[in-house]
Amino acid sequence: MIEKKFVQSIKELIFSQRCPICLRSNSDSHYICFECYRDLKRKGSLKNIENYYYLYYYDESIKRLIADFKLKNRKSLGKEIALLMKKPLNSLIGEKNVDIVLPVPISKARERERGFNQVEELLEECEISYEKVYREKNTEHMYKFLNEEKRKENIYKAFQNKGLDLNGKTILIVDDIVTTGSTIKEMIKELTKKSTPKQIYIFSFAVSKIFKP
Repeated sequence: MIEKKFVQSIKELIFSQRCPICLRSNSDSHYICFECYRDLKRKGSLKNIENYYYLYYYDESIKRLIADFKLKNRKSLGKEIALLMKKPLNSLIGEKNVDIVLPVPISKARERERGFNQVEELLEECEISYEKVYREKNTEHMYKFLNEEKRKENIYKAFQNKGLDLNGKTILIVDDIVTTGSTIKEMIKELTKKSTPKQIYIFSFAVSKIFKP
């Protein structure tokens, strides 16, 4: 009896965690509880603002979800996020005849700190092939800057295209969150510096309610 209780307590220690959406204790082997996952599936239709496509607004619950994935050593949470985005993302790729998918890169220092690039991880979980551009500048976290000009200064000349031929290609840039769009705009500057893509679209899991293209 004592041994059984001990085994049960170990199982609870390993598998029990709070759902990042509702913050209630979740006793199954998933991070997102069943009710919240079902609600996210219902709300997660593909939306767009011009050429920016997204699934959710970046509210407090989505903020907690992404923070848990990126910052709290819950890499396996990417599998659950990927399940929410795989179908609409593949649909967008097919609809727009996308030639090249480009995840927004993070710096080498940030990747060492975090252990992975969250956007690449999501694309791999979605089984979507991608190419890479590089982040040559170890920028500060964008959330530290409320001023748009400071954001632009922080991300200025952060990216480098090391030889990808983008001429005449339809490009899809993928990110987890778009807030003001400064990062995306700086990345597009680099992509169009020496190439002329046919079209560039952007997909993100979430977008801020204050975002304007």
